[in-house]
Amino acid sequence: MTPTNQGPDPKRIFLAMVFIAFFILAFEIYSYYFLRPTSQTQQQQQTPQETETLENVPSLLLGTTREKAGSGRTLKVETPSYVIEVSSVGGRIVKVVDKTFGFDLITDLERKLNLYPLEVFTGNPEIDTILNFSPYEVKKENDKIVMKLSHPRIILEKTLLLKETHFELEIKTNYEGPIFISSGIRPFEDSFYTHEGPIIKIDGEVLRIDEEDIQKWEIFRGNIEFAGEESRYFFKGFKGKIKEAIAYKVSYEEEDETKFASLVLVSYESPMTLYAGAKYYSRIKDLGLSDLLDYGMLAIIVKPLFVFMYWVHSISGSWIASIVILTLIIRIIFFPLNYKSTVAMMKLQEVAPKIEKIRNKYKNDPVKMQEEMMKLYSEVGFNPMSGCLPILVQIPIFFALYKVLIITVDLKLSKLLWIPSLADKDPFYILPVIMGATMILQQKITPSPDKRQNMIMYISAVAFTFLFANFPSGLVLYWTVNNVLNIFQSYLIKKVLLKES
Repeated sequence: MTPTNQGPDPKRIFLAMVFIAFFILAFEIYSYYFLRPTSQTQQQQQTPQETETLENVPSLLLGTTREKAGSGRTLKVETPSYVIEVSSVGGRIVKVVDKTFGFDLITDLERKLNLYPLEVFTGNPEIDTILNFSPYEVKKENDKIVMKLSHPRIILEKTLLLKETHFELEIKTNYEGPIFISSGIRPFEDSFYTHEGPIIKIDGEVLRIDEEDIQKWEIFRGNIEFAGEESRYFFKGFKGKIKEAIAYKVSYEEEDETKFASLVLVSYESPMTLYAGAKYYSRIKDLGLSDLLDYGMLAIIVKPLFVFMYWVHSISGSWIASIVILTLIIRIIFFPLNYKSTVAMMKLQEVAPKIEKIRNKYKNDPVKMQEEMMKLYSEVGFNPMSGCLPILVQIPIFFALYKVLIITVDLKLSKLLWIPSLADKDPFYILPVIMGATMILQQKITPSPDKRQNMIMYISAVAFTFLFANFPSGLVLYWTVNNVLNIFQSYLIKKVLLKES
């Protein structure tokens, strides 16, 4: 039997890189579920004060009172960016649609529980019942929605100033104690291993709190820049002068199973911004909410990559152009490595007969075979690592781009021929098949002198095709364009540069 240990073959190193790729993806999923800091740990870091007693924490008043209250009549206002409906019962937001994406940030669960954004809490259950379930006078005045409660025990007025992409909230009341405003429950959508639940920026640090870690509520105090509820692509919450934020766990029954969601209350001191919409970079950047984008563990690569792609998009108006230009720039930057890799593989092909002689001569002595192979490599100037180095350096970029594509809501609007969204998989799996074909063509142009290794590479191409089948189409497009450019580079090096030399 011919020994399989024949030295550091570049094809085997490539297969190791494939394993690393699978490992990194698995680690991303594992870290999302098991390695994220718990909210209790975060609270200890951010709130050294003692936890409030039950009596001082506002109750959400879940129960029959809330269920019987209903939503009353509503006032509907439409602007170029959104549609908003405000209820006369409690002066609460019962609908807010981001028109760009056609997404309603008010969930079915909020409607089921009758638990909506803009509810006001004081910690006094009787007062809170009056504030959230009494009839309000609701009207539109120019670019404002005014909701006014006149009750013998309390007077409160909420005013929403309608801006182009958000709202400015102002509250006036004769109540002398602290009041808290609700963000509502997090939006529901496919998370794709991204965070969903409470998000708070406090003392310069962004905390993403897992709903499972909340016992009943978690209190955060400090210099809070923004707080609210996020999903993969959307956010609803507040930005302004906030001293306290409370994250609540909300349980509900669905299909005979107890499930959990969350919402956030923030303390009200002065007028603040209410944002309920997509994490659209151009919007949230202007509002000082760019930290809503979760760049993950590879933030040092992901963030500049995201900013660059967004800059290209701002000029070209196309995310497809952003991906193609990024791929082209990466190929140019790593051209020296690809040049060395192609030259190395050509040298390996030239000495293929000598390699076969060594294998046959020392087939029963693996150690001696490896020594002779390394000696031959040294004589012809072949570095086994040069074959896989271009792939190795691209792995961080590959996963950084993967992160960019799963957090960029803009890509949901970007189409490619038969593919409705670059943020989703190809519904017909055509692009992954094209990508696999380019990998096979790439191998045919620069084959290994060992036919067995070539077969392994063809099998790897098929494996990659199945792996990429459910990846965002933008990522598959990147890898396909990368393969095409690599084929062109190989042709340029072999037929032009090396021929001239």
